[in-house]
Amino acid sequence: MSYWFNPDDRVVLRRVPLATLVAAVGSTASNVGVYYTALKYGRMTIGLTETVAASLIGAVLAGIVYWLLARFTDHAVRWFTVISTIVIGVYGVGPIAAAYEPYMDGAELFTLTTVVATEIMHIVSMVWILWSLLRLAREAR
Repeated sequence: MSYWFNPDDRVVLRRVPLATLVAAVGSTASNVGVYYTALKYGRMTIGLTETVAASLIGAVLAGIVYWLLARFTDHAVRWFTVISTIVIGVYGVGPIAAAYEPYMDGAELFTLTTVVATEIMHIVSMVWILWSLLRLAREAR
């Protein structure tokens, strides 16, 4: 029986692009929803374009990392899960730090609404990425 997560499963390389596309579309659409919902509660100090770009870039980079791990390492599922956990932990600090210091030159400090929304966006993206890559691009052993 195949479970959602089995670190010994084999990644099917030809399925990674489609799984990456599903992650990118799902993550982006969900994060746009989070963005517009957050606007009802306060001012966002990031734009919709940044939200869409970050969602797409994150999913594509995750797909590339997953493909590379599957191609060049043993236990790609396990390594990808470990790396993803570390990355989401690091990303969790970003919005909070951006409330104290601008994340780039010329940017405003994050409002509380922006901090909460971007934290939710990171979690939403992580769920889409993990689900699509670990579920759609592997084969049970």
